[in-house]
Amino acid sequence: MQVETATIQPQQNTSESACACGSGGCGSHSGSHSHSHSDTECTLPDRFQLLQEGDRVVEFGSGLGKDSISAARAVGPTGKVIGIDISEKNINTSRTNADFLDLNNIEFRHGDISAAPVQDEWADIIYSTCVFNLQSDKQKVADEMYRVVKHNGYVVVSDFVILNDIPDGLRKEASELIGCIAGAEKADAFMNYFKKTGFTKGGIVEVNKVKLEEEILEKYLDSATIEKYNDLESDEGIFSVTLVVEKPETCTAETCCHNADKHKN
Repeated sequence: MQVETATIQPQQNTSESACACGSGGCGSHSGSHSHSHSDTECTLPDRFQLLQEGDRVVEFGSGLGKDSISAARAVGPTGKVIGIDISEKNINTSRTNADFLDLNNIEFRHGDISAAPVQDEWADIIYSTCVFNLQSDKQKVADEMYRVVKHNGYVVVSDFVILNDIPDGLRKEASELIGCIAGAEKADAFMNYFKKTGFTKGGIVEVNKVKLEEEILEKYLDSATIEKYNDLESDEGIFSVTLVVEKPETCTAETCCHNADKHKN
């Protein structure tokens, strides 16, 4: 499988803690925060290992708030987490859960992530999990991520991509199991949304092939293609990926701190 990999270099983990750098990397963004290796951090998804105490974090598409709450514990009382979701029901549930846990460094905001209710360059890190592919205007969402994250800050997007076209029926049935597969595009197109809006460093840091049941594959594929779908080294199939990109330290006249195309009439 040939995809662009991230150029962000991980820090060396010198702690004896069981918490090692996850597949999301342990890149260093601006600031002198120290890493916290608490029990809570050990339970975080690998992509969350970028988090440092005192970070400001925004989750685009926070759902019921589980990941945002985990992030709030990781960044500690000097940090802050904002979760954004378009569902008022999800926001209300998330607020109830945060209140129950007596977390004072987290806030849930109702809103559309294509017009995120967060000020410019507020976040050290932005996370989005299985939400980007569901958006009708992905470029606009990538633009918003660029706007909200600080210079030298990171955007971490976990979603699904393909390398070769897949049958429409297979896509539809797979998306009934995992909704965001419906919007899966080719890996280059997925990455280009972030390149176009101004991110200059980073790439895909984690790739996992999605395993589908044989009975589903048999409906749409011949035996030779099914074998390729089950081969971890083959480019055929659906892939779960994590993209990590870094906003440059300064913007240029070309990027204009946002996707230049959206300013053209």
